[in-house]
Amino acid sequence: MASKTFENEFLKGLDLLSKEQQDKVISYIKALLKRTKSSQHSGLLQFAGSLNPNDVQEINSAIEAGCENIDKNEW
Repeated sequence: MASKTFENEFLKGLDLLSKEQQDKVISYIKALLKRTKSSQHSGLLQFAGSLNPNDVQEINSAIEAGCENIDKNEW
């Protein structure tokens, strides 16, 4: 829980902002809360579905083309 001093300073600062800036503050707070909730579950789960199908295909092609090959002279 926020201290009264913090709360008072926050509210004073919020009053000095324009409506657009206040909306940005609210959006930022919501984003922080969303991240906090999602990070409680799984760190990687938040990235599920973040790649588009073309990127996935490109990654798969790169893996098949180069990553599965062994260069015996590399070491």
